[in-house]
Amino acid sequence: MKPFSKIKPKLVDEFSSKNHKRVKYSNDFMKVIEYEDWSLIEQKDAVFCIPYLIEKNQFIIRKEYIPTFKYRDGNEYHLALVGGGIEEGESPETALLRELQEEAGLVLSDTYKINFEPPFFFNKSQVNKVYFSIMNLTSRDYDEIPIRGDGSRTESLSHTVGVDLKYLNNLIPSDIITDWGLMKFRSYLNI
Repeated sequence: MKPFSKIKPKLVDEFSSKNHKRVKYSNDFMKVIEYEDWSLIEQKDAVFCIPYLIEKNQFIIRKEYIPTFKYRDGNEYHLALVGGGIEEGESPETALLRELQEEAGLVLSDTYKINFEPPFFFNKSQVNKVYFSIMNLTSRDYDEIPIRGDGSRTESLSHTVGVDLKYLNNLIPSDIITDWGLMKFRSYLNI
């Protein structure tokens, strides 16, 4: 019988003396960094929102195909907020405008002002921050366009839905960001 061997990740021998970090693993979506005796996960900062269409008495949410969640629970779809990663060079506002078009088919008026909650960290092991907004939208604040997605397979398998407010308390979120966002939305509406 052969002895077991450790599977070693793709190590990147990259060291920055400026901020005393060593990149241990890197791919297109994340880095694992050693910093002050901690292993950290570095990903893009992210934006999320709940578009609330006041005149329709609906809010927009996603039924997303999320491979990481499917891996764990086997379910094809998970409830998630509209949003995603902030691309290099984008502000949180610009990223949210892009995500609204890609995932919800909403183009906001130039006069609509996006207000974010103070950004926060997701957990102790990740260095990315999350920006969240509840967006009160009247028909003069947006135009609807076909949802185009970002071209990825997972996005093409996902669906955006308008949910009547009367069903808000029946939703079962799949992740902590969605759960927190829905909690903030309920509080905002005094539900």
